[in-house]
Amino acid sequence: MLNKKKGGIPLLKEVLQHVILIFVALVVLLPIIEVLFAGVRKNQAVFGPHIGLIPTIDLNTWIDSNEADRRENVISKKNLINRFDRAVSGMSEFDIIDTEMSGKSMKVENGSPEAAAVKDAFKKYIKGNGNKNLETVFLDKYKIWEQGVSEEDKQRVGSIFFTDSAAYKLRYIYEERFTFNNFKIFFTGVGVPDALNAKFPMVKWFLNSIIVAGSVAIVQVIVTALASYVLSRFRFKGKKLGLMIILTIQVFPGTMAMVALYLLLLYLGNLSPLLGIDSKLGLILVYLGGGIPFNIWLVKGYFDTIPKALEESAMIDGATPWQAFITIILPLVRPILAVTTILSFVGQYNEFVLAQVILRSPDNLTMPVGLRGFIQVQGAMNTRFGIFSAASFVGSLPIVVLWLALQNQIISGLTGGSVKG
Repeated sequence: MLNKKKGGIPLLKEVLQHVILIFVALVVLLPIIEVLFAGVRKNQAVFGPHIGLIPTIDLNTWIDSNEADRRENVISKKNLINRFDRAVSGMSEFDIIDTEMSGKSMKVENGSPEAAAVKDAFKKYIKGNGNKNLETVFLDKYKIWEQGVSEEDKQRVGSIFFTDSAAYKLRYIYEERFTFNNFKIFFTGVGVPDALNAKFPMVKWFLNSIIVAGSVAIVQVIVTALASYVLSRFRFKGKKLGLMIILTIQVFPGTMAMVALYLLLLYLGNLSPLLGIDSKLGLILVYLGGGIPFNIWLVKGYFDTIPKALEESAMIDGATPWQAFITIILPLVRPILAVTTILSFVGQYNEFVLAQVILRSPDNLTMPVGLRGFIQVQGAMNTRFGIFSAASFVGSLPIVVLWLALQNQIISGLTGGSVKG
């Protein structure tokens, strides 16, 4: 809340701070909202009917199938019903469009009983949002109406409302653009357009990601806490060299070792299938080796800020070094351990390259690897981006939950280790 007692310049600074915070919040939230909105779209479009910064939802609507542009092919129910009434009453397509554009209100007569019946059937069909039973009733009434009119009238009305008059294929169709089916597909794994007979175990991918990332995070926190405490508190030969080696390892990205890691897992797989290629345990071991060195440096800096006198006092009172570590030190370093947990979990949960190399069978894939199949040939698959967005949104929930659970510890954990290192 703004402080009214402040002067002009401090008040202006506070207003600017609020404006900047709101702007940052919008920048962060807009992509998330856009992904959610894309998840409830049936079509492939990322930005909906109007490309821009504001996320939009495509509403289910009647469209003109002869118009390819999705921003131009929408037609209202009222206009569609009026257009049919006027066509059956004898107006040409040009006159109908001209009447609509001019905004003129024109009353038309129902004419013969057949004409009145087909108009009423068409109105119910349009208001029923393309219901198949109502469509059948309408086409039956239309065929009866055709029998009592001239060939010219049949061709005129047919050219306006059918793409193929002989097959009675309607030109105006009700298009579903808004659907929760994408989220349903995530949980069932079936019903994917262009792959209706295939099964995509997205829930398994989701659980695999949680198992792999969670296991890595737990083991890394335990190993990092023990190693960092030793490097911070004890003096031993080779300590400085070991720290420099750990730091040097971090210079090289994990992708440089992909071939070596692949061959290593290939060899281990001959000894035990649980540790080989296409195994979650093998992937966990690979991830463990990559994250621990960085975390050791991060946590060691935090341990250095805690006075050694706390442990010494505990030992004077009769506590063992292990008891002092568990009961005195660990509660104090909880913020940095929370930071290590979330950094480790998020990093491995989103990792793609190594998982793509190691994992093979559909049931063992993680979320990033599994979802890649929905967008890798997007040009040929018109309706899969919505499924990808829905799955991405659901898949992000574990990270959000973990962040909310540890948010009280994160700020102090990130800043605490910078005091002394």
